[in-house]
Amino acid sequence: MARERHSAVGRNAADAAAGRAARSEEYRAARDEYARIRDLRESNPIAAHLRERRFELGLTQQEVATAAGTSHTAISRLESGTHTPNLETLRKIASVLDEELFVCFQRDVDGEIERDFAAVG
Repeated sequence: MARERHSAVGRNAADAAAGRAARSEEYRAARDEYARIRDLRESNPIAAHLRERRFELGLTQQEVATAAGTSHTAISRLESGTHTPNLETLRKIASVLDEELFVCFQRDVDGEIERDFAAVG
């Protein structure tokens, strides 16, 4: 008996994603992590960025903490959005994540937004 073949053409994204999720634990873990990041981005974009970048680099919270000279607990609190870091801690973490930290000063001048950026560290 000939095996029936199905084309992926015409398959919607939700069905395709469900198929990948059913086949791969790694896919499910990544999908769930990015869903948490999307949710966090609404309430705390800094926390979401740190978590997403760490995930992209394949680093654990402990690895980031050790390299930045801080504790695993501190990284966990930052990524959960329950703690506001100081600039020096953010600078160290940014360095571990192979990024540079900038701050921005913003003001309204006659209805026009003006921004001044400065690198930290």
